[in-house]
Amino acid sequence: MRPALAGKQPIMRSALSCMGVITVLAACANAGDNARSATAAGLTVLTSSLAVIATVGLDTVSDSASIHRLQPEPDGGSVAFTFADPAKGITGGLGLVNLSGTAAAHLVWPDSVTSFWWSGPHQLSFTAGTGHGVRVVVDAHAAQLEAIEATDTRRRPSDVYVTSDRNAAALSRAQAFIDSVRVQPGGTPQESALRYRADSIVMAPGDTFAAVHVSAGNGGVTANPTWYVTHLPSGHMQAVDSLTGTSSGLPASAGAWGADGTFYYAKEQSIWRAQPRTH
Repeated sequence: MRPALAGKQPIMRSALSCMGVITVLAACANAGDNARSATAAGLTVLTSSLAVIATVGLDTVSDSASIHRLQPEPDGGSVAFTFADPAKGITGGLGLVNLSGTAAAHLVWPDSVTSFWWSGPHQLSFTAGTGHGVRVVVDAHAAQLEAIEATDTRRRPSDVYVTSDRNAAALSRAQAFIDSVRVQPGGTPQESALRYRADSIVMAPGDTFAAVHVSAGNGGVTANPTWYVTHLPSGHMQAVDSLTGTSSGLPASAGAWGADGTFYYAKEQSIWRAQPRTH
């Protein structure tokens, strides 16, 4: 970000002094190693790694760092994400991965980001700070991130979580599938101490696909998180990615569909995409 920006936007001065570039290892350099395809009856999902966050500025991120929310740009050119690094005292940093060119990722804001959204073509908006905080808009495709707007306000879009009969029906079908493959009729495990639940669903644009997040639980402890893609017309499901154990590195909050029908998700310190196809 240009030094002159600090003079133009005083409210950002202290935060900008902390900003740096997040170095990523772009998966496109090793597409053959990182891409994989999974197939169920009538459904194929091609999964590939986009980037792995390695360092912030000159500092490597700690092993405890994780991505906890992401949102792809409508045209698919980049992915914005919030992350935490407890070892470094970061609870809500905002990053941006550009998927074209070198796939370099930038640190947009160092901490205390409370919300972010795509407000226009190439425009990433976010709110940060406590109290009234700050709302900033940046040009996501600029060679150097520049503030288009910075205001001392809490203005932000409403968080809208749509629950509909269609969503509920799709989640119910997904749970029936999980009950079958995990041998837990009526939700009662027969071969394991863990009960697997389809805990959330993310609908894709249109009426064809949805992503379902599944986790296992026993006594309030959740484990073995897994993302599935389901083909809504047929009910076919295919596992996309998973982690074993009590890891929180595959959170339900960090999964979103792009406008082109690609599903983006975070896995520990990396960003992945899954492209479903029917056959």
